[in-house]
Amino acid sequence: MKIMVLMNKYTPEALARRKAVVEASVSQGVEVGYAEIEGSPGGGAVTNLHRTLVAPAAARQVIAAEKAGYDAVVAWGTLDLGVEEARHLVDIPVVGPGQLAVNMATTLCQRFGVIAYSSKLVLMFRRSIRAWGHEPWAAGFRNVDMPPMEMPDHADEVRRRFVALGRELVKDCDAELILPLGYSIVPLTLKASDLAAEIGVPVLDPLPLTMRIAEALAASGFRNSRAAYPAAALP
Repeated sequence: MKIMVLMNKYTPEALARRKAVVEASVSQGVEVGYAEIEGSPGGGAVTNLHRTLVAPAAARQVIAAEKAGYDAVVAWGTLDLGVEEARHLVDIPVVGPGQLAVNMATTLCQRFGVIAYSSKLVLMFRRSIRAWGHEPWAAGFRNVDMPPMEMPDHADEVRRRFVALGRELVKDCDAELILPLGYSIVPLTLKASDLAAEIGVPVLDPLPLTMRIAEALAASGFRNSRAAYPAAALP
C-alpha cells in the first residue's frame, strides 16, 4: 500500500522531523510518499482566502498521486488544505486530519476543548467545526500563542502553556478531552500521552489516527462518493 502526504515547504531539517513522525504512525509495510504544495503557507493559512488560493496546488498534487499509483492521500496538518476540493478530482480517498480528529473526538466524549497555535487559527477552527456539524461538542477554544516553527526549540514553554490551557478548559468549560489542532504541538513537539497525564483527561493525537484511517479506507477499496463530490476537472 502507498499513501501520499501533502506537505508544505520546509527546511530539510524540519521536513525530516515531519517524515519521522509520519512514518512512525503507519503500519509495517506501508510506503509513504511526500509532495510539496506549491505556495502553501501551512499554519500561516489563517483566512479562507489563503485556503482558496492553496486548493488548486494541492489538488494538482492529489491528481499526480493517483496517477502514480498511490492508494490514498493525506493532507499534512489539521487545516485540511485542499481536501474537499481534491475529492472532486480523484477516486482514491483524500483524508483531512482536522475533520477526522474532530469526528473522532465526538465519539469519545460529550465535550472537547480545542487548543491551536493562535487566535486567528481559533477563528478558522470555529468556522470549520461549525461547518462539520460538531459545534455542540466543542466546549471551548484556546491557543498557545506561539508560531509553529518556533515550538520544537521551546518545548518546555509549549508544554507549560498547553497544560495550563488544557486544565483551564477542563475546569472552566467542562472539557472531557483535549484536541490539539496543530501538528507542531502534537506530535512534533509534545506527546499526547504525556500531556494527558498532566491535564487529567485524554489528549487526542490526530496524526496516527489519520494515517491508520487512510490505510483502512484504501484497504477496503473505498472511493470518493460522486453523490457528495461530483466529478470535476481543473482548468
